[in-house]
Amino acid sequence: MIAGALLTTLLPLRDARERVVAYELRTHPGARATAHDIDAEARAVLTLLQSRELLRLARPRPLHVPITPVVLRGGAITGLASADVVFTLAADVLEDIECRRALDRYATAGFRFGFVVDNASPRLPLLTGALAGSWAAFDASAIGSGLDVATTVQRLLEAGARPVARQVDDRATRERLRAGGVVAFGGRALPRGRGASRSARSRALAALTHLARHADGRPVEAELEQFVASDPELLEAVLRAVGPTAPNGGRPRSIGQAVMRLGREAMLDRLMIGTAFLLAESAGSPDLATIAIARARMLEQLGGALERTGHPRGRIAAGLLSCAEVATGLPALLLAEQLGLNAAMRDVVVERATPLGALVDVVEAHESGWWDDLLTRTDALGIAPAVINDAWRSALTDARAEVAARPAAEG
Repeated sequence: MIAGALLTTLLPLRDARERVVAYELRTHPGARATAHDIDAEARAVLTLLQSRELLRLARPRPLHVPITPVVLRGGAITGLASADVVFTLAADVLEDIECRRALDRYATAGFRFGFVVDNASPRLPLLTGALAGSWAAFDASAIGSGLDVATTVQRLLEAGARPVARQVDDRATRERLRAGGVVAFGGRALPRGRGASRSARSRALAALTHLARHADGRPVEAELEQFVASDPELLEAVLRAVGPTAPNGGRPRSIGQAVMRLGREAMLDRLMIGTAFLLAESAGSPDLATIAIARARMLEQLGGALERTGHPRGRIAAGLLSCAEVATGLPALLLAEQLGLNAAMRDVVVERATPLGALVDVVEAHESGWWDDLLTRTDALGIAPAVINDAWRSALTDARAEVAARPAAEG
């Protein structure tokens, strides 16, 4: 019963260069009444894992999957060994003799494990044999001084683990942890990286202005074709959608030819894709493109189920605008002013008091695994949490396909 309703999301783990190296699976049974049965939830996760859908969503990065000691000792992970999976447990499992034997046995057979340490006592028994080099995660938000960081990291390194800091949501904390020897970080889905581009920011802002202007469903202006043609990223996004469909196998030579085949509505959709990549470049975080496209697709799907969420174009624009503050580094009020947003789009950026704004909050809550917040908000909107979950999987699949197609098209 839990398996069918299980809510899932993927949180990125980034290395010291802020590249995504793995994803952490966060789950919830979908109802508050069953949230206490963590063993049943862990078994439901394994059932989902057998379908390999979650692995496809995380690929090509490994997926950190939470399990419990009961599930470990019961042998439920047998047959699920994969280089794509890291099974994670609370670190105190290493103190249990029966569990430690099971861990050693599975690790020798090729299973990979990670451990979550208690910040109050961030120690691990020595990891030997096939367990050496396992991930060990701690909550960075609970650590105060730089000395605490260094001490925690040193203890984990001495135990033979690879330290991972979770709940890292600002650059200052990342720098402290990086200096202390942490090899990976988990935290907010939308960080600004070191390679943020001012040039890309101005181009992204221009694209967002056009998208927001057409968010109410007004006829597409001819000026938009000229704008798309003037930016290589946006033009490539449109041309890539057409592909070699001409009789001679060639691509269209101009934006006009592409629009004749696609139509102007489809051109707007491709403008969204190109803008997502510009936002990622602006933020210096390549994976932001996936997040922006997935948010836009989720809102496009979910908005149709609610009243007063506006035109479908507005829902797509809302997905990109929800990423723009972090991507551009501009405060929400300044961003709304600079883009000249109408009342509906301004609400998405600043207040989120409208149904569309509330739906953006739902999408972000799901993306971050804020389950209590998600359940409260879906109750208020009258949407089943499972509907949000299904839309997320569909949207993320689409976003991954767009990201995968881009380098192939440019190669």
